[in-house]
Order: sequence, then C-alpha cells, then structure tokens
Amino acid sequence: MLHMILLECALELVPSEISALKQIQKHAARRGKKPIEILLDQSHHGREMTRLENGLQRGRPDIVFFSLMSLLETPLCKSGNLTIHLHLQDGRIIEVNPEVRLPRNYDRFVGLLEQLFTKGQVPVDGTPLLHFTRKSLPALISDLKKGGSEAQSMLAIENGQRTPIDSLRSILPLDVSVPLIFGVGAFPHGDFSEDLKKLFDTQIELDREVMMAWHVCAEILWMYSSRIGVIHSRYSSV
Repeated sequence: MLHMILLECALELVPSEISALKQIQKHAARRGKKPIEILLDQSHHGREMTRLENGLQRGRPDIVFFSLMSLLETPLCKSGNLTIHLHLQDGRIIEVNPEVRLPRNYDRFVGLLEQLFTKGQVPVDGTPLLHFTRKSLPALISDLKKGGSEAQSMLAIENGQRTPIDSLRSILPLDVSVPLIFGVGAFPHGDFSEDLKKLFDTQIELDREVMMAWHVCAEILWMYSSRIGVIHSRYSSV
C-alpha cells in the first residue's frame, strides 16, 4: 500500500492580518465572499503576501491541485492501494478519500477547498470525501506504519540520497502488504524543518534539479504501480 503525504501544503484561507487590504477586499467581493473565506493565492494576492511571515512559502493551491490530479483516478488508486493526506503548514491534516472525483477546473477546485476550510468536510452531510482529521503528522505516520513490520517511509528532498529512476524501483517494496509512506513537499520555496525530516526513515533525491511536486507524485506512483504489478493484476482480474 502506498501512502502519499503532501507536506507543508501552501494551502490556507486569507489570513486576518491582510484581509482588510484593498486588493484582497476587491477580489473577495468579485467572488461574493468575505476575504477570510477565500483561499490565499499568490496569483491574486502576491503583492499583499509580501507582508506575511514566510510569504514566499505560502499561497499556492495549484501545487496541491496538480499533485492530486496526478494521483487520483489512476489504476493504483482504483485498485485500493493508495491513500492521500494533505499536511498543512499549520500542522493540520486533511484526509482525501481515494474515491473522490475532484473538479478538473481549477476555479471549481478552489471553491471546493474553500468549502472544506469553512465547513470542516465536504460534502457537509454524508460520507466525507475530504475532511480534517485530529491527527498530528507524527501520529499519522505512526498509524500508517501499523500492520507492517517492514514498513518504509521516504521523503523526497533536495540533497537527499541520490536515487535515479531505476534505483528507485528496486528499493520500493515488492509486497503490496508492506506500507510505504512517501512524503512530497507541496510548497514553492524553502525547506523542511529538521524535526519533520526525522519523521522519515529515508531521504531521497530523484533528480539533480528540483522537481515539481506533481512530477514527483507521478514518478513515485507509476514506479510503485510497476513494482507491485498493479496493471497486470487488474487485467488478470477481468
């Protein structure tokens, strides 16, 4: 089972300290919402974000959008061998139901995430497809490792252990019953804290240049799918 965690996601509502600024007020008004009900987005609020602490690391919902598009509705996901969690910069965790069909349109995706942040889950009634959990990141990783004594956790990181694509496939577990927890940064700039890095057993670098989060997600997903033979097994089950 592959457990993907998008880490330090640059995903949040407009913080109160800049919500009164003119450009943000105008953008919120055009959408018929209050400023604190819309997602912080560098493409709309870039100038205003310079007033925020760690502003360069925030306000990129598109990174999460493209990463989820790379992961969901794939053969691995449809086979029931993939889970996805979003770890936010404030420490909260969002669980993504693998059966969710997210909007392909980015603006509609933004609206869905705004509903999630204001309501706590979507849909509001019934089985949630996206919802906030009460787990911390260390607790989440610990829980995902349960049930597999050989569980592995890996973090894609710059200056990690150099791991070209052929080497990556060989170090992934062959047995689908072995949990593989894989962490990918979902923010535009900066680095992980040392405490976060220590939560993962192995730190790997997949290319000599920094890769986009969604490229890393796609590479890991398809290498793992190949490793456990998910395509072959899906044809065999027909």
